[in-house]
Amino acid sequence: MTYTAQKRCSYCGTELSPDSLECPVCGKDLSLENVSSQDSIPSNTARQSKTGKAIILPTIIGASLLVVAFAGGIFLDNSRRVPVEEPISTPEIVETMAPTPVPTPNVDSIRLYAFGREIGADGFTAYVGDKPFTLTVELEPEIKHPAVSWSIIDGKGSSGSAILSANDDGMSCEFTAVNPSGKNELTIRCYGAETVIPVFLWER
Repeated sequence: MTYTAQKRCSYCGTELSPDSLECPVCGKDLSLENVSSQDSIPSNTARQSKTGKAIILPTIIGASLLVVAFAGGIFLDNSRRVPVEEPISTPEIVETMAPTPVPTPNVDSIRLYAFGREIGADGFTAYVGDKPFTLTVELEPEIKHPAVSWSIIDGKGSSGSAILSANDDGMSCEFTAVNPSGKNELTIRCYGAETVIPVFLWER
């Protein structure tokens, strides 16, 4: 085994032959550099070291390029997968009308209550000068906010023998006798149904 003096590249550290003017690994110009004062080493070892470094550096560079290319591919792929945000559209609000109720509900019966009892077919008696009292109707079937009308006609077919003042929903009425006109007829109507009862108005 022979030993030769070796020159080392000051840039990359590659061991070179003494007559080398340029580093074959990094391309450094070695014409102005002196041979390093290192101990002699076996020539075959120098060749192996030179060969190993020549292989390792390009391998590292190639691996780095592969990593960069792989990362770039992942980024591009993810950018293609990002969904494009579409403008949010406000739903159109459509107003709907409530269904029209039946205009003429069916009323089977109209009952009248006063003085804490139901007023039957014989009617009731009221006296002029007494305090007003309340008459209340009950419908069958029950209807919310029905259109109830009240009227009283005396024996001569004219009104004015009593004062009737219905409340807002028509289900009750304040009654006041103002004229001792004898027998009168009180008529209560609701959606085509009606009840007629006699009312006797006297003076005490």
